[in-house]
This record gives sequence, structure tokens and C-alpha cells, in this order.
Amino acid sequence: MKSSENIQTLLDCWNSSVSGTEPITDESQADRWNRRASTFGNDHDPEKRAKKTADFFSLLSEAGFSPQGSRVLDIGCGPGSLSLPLAEAGADVTAIDISSRMLERLSSTAKDRGLSIKTLVCSWWSADIDLLNLRNSFDLVIASMTPGIKDPETFDRMIACSRGYCYYSSYMKNGPNKIPPELYLRVMGELPQSRPLFAGFFYPFMYLYVRGIHPLVRMYRKPLRYEESWEEAAERAIEDIQHTRGLSQEAKKEVMEYYKNLSINGRYSADDEMYNAMMVWPVHNPDI
Repeated sequence: MKSSENIQTLLDCWNSSVSGTEPITDESQADRWNRRASTFGNDHDPEKRAKKTADFFSLLSEAGFSPQGSRVLDIGCGPGSLSLPLAEAGADVTAIDISSRMLERLSSTAKDRGLSIKTLVCSWWSADIDLLNLRNSFDLVIASMTPGIKDPETFDRMIACSRGYCYYSSYMKNGPNKIPPELYLRVMGELPQSRPLFAGFFYPFMYLYVRGIHPLVRMYRKPLRYEESWEEAAERAIEDIQHTRGLSQEAKKEVMEYYKNLSINGRYSADDEMYNAMMVWPVHNPDI
């Protein structure tokens, strides 16, 4: 099979995995992340966060990239888990996120640390990189665990902004279940549809590979344990369902009751695991 046929087959497969899923708008995404902005990432263990950052810089160094004096674009930056360390390492960082409140939080932290980071409220799903003057403008473009990259178009758009390197990380398999399937079935009368807000790792990796690009890759398995009050767990589940579906007051009560019944001394806990990976590669032809 010719290389072009391989690429087209991969693109068709990737696009077909996205089509037919529940539609999610820019507006609903922005609203969701604005609501989560004040607390997102606060429960992350500082030691594990420091290791993740160290692994990130180690991979970039292995690829030959140095942040000092470089221009960096962070797509779906959130509260700045990578934008801030990159700025501290001497990079000129532009941070993009669909959530204005996430960017407000990032800017506040940057100010407290004496850093200057440019911010831009933008949906990567519909961004015009030429109108925004982003094309071929950065030494490194990163997209870390972000729903901003969901299909070939948004992945190509990311690459087209780089004149040097790209970094991408995502799940190797579907992310941990936030809502037990049996609960979703009980309140909605059906099992949840797959909603690939993340492109996942293997589609982008294979897309590069069939084009002859072999990125540096690191893969991780991380055991997870969730523990919070049953009220917090129930409210999180309600928010996640309502992200794409309506939920009656009666159904909301049933969700609350579900978590209350599973709680011990008012606390709900669950074990899970996460497999994810990150990769970095030099960009030879940014004008995709």
C-alpha cells in the first residue's frame, strides 16, 4: 500500500471515531471549564506534579529543545501547569484556553511569580491561526492532555503553528470513568456514548508515523484513587452528565442517593488507573 493510501486510511478511521458522538459546543465547553477553573488541579500531589514537569523538560532536552529565549505556544493551557515552568525557564509563552477564568487564574499566578505570559481566550476547535498570526510562529507548540485536540484538523492546526518542535500528550486509552456506567444507565436509560474530546495518543502518533515522522515517546501507567465527600462526587457526576444531556430533578436526586449509599462516614472513594503518553518531534514542514 502506498504511503498516501496509508495516511488517508488513518485519517478516515480517525474522523469516523469522532463522527456520530454527542455534539459538544464551544459554549458548553467554555462554561464547563469556567466553572472548574478555581479548583482544577488543586488536588494534585505536589511531588507527582514536580516529577511530571521534570519528565516534560527531560523529554524536550532529549529532543534537542531548550526553552531559554524560545517562543512557546501552549494550547489548552488550563491554570498553567506547563506554561508557568516554561516561562520560569526563560521562554516567551503564549497561553491559549477556551476558559477565560482559567487564563485569569494563570495570569494571577504568573504575576505573583514575577512572570509575563501572554494569554488568549480561544477555542482551538474553531481557531483561525492566520487571523491570530500564529502560523509558523513558535519554536515549540505544546498540547498537553487537552480536549482542544480532537481530530486531524485540530492536530494539523497545532503543527502548523510550529517552526521548530511540537509536544503532545494524551490518554493511551479512554480516561478514567467519572461516572459508573450502571449509574448512567439507571438515570438515563442507556449506557453513555463515547465522547472523544481527547484525540487520544495512538491516532496522532500513527498519523505522524505513517508520514515518516518518528517522535520521541514516553508512556506511563498511574494508579488512581478518588476520595471526596459523597456530595462532591454526586455534583461532579451531575455536571458531567449535564455537559451534553439534560437531567431532571428526579434524576439528580437519584444520582445524589447513589453516591450517598456508597459512602462511608460521608466519604466516597473509588480506585482506577490511567495510561497516558507524551511525545515530541521536530517539525520539518509546518505549512500543513
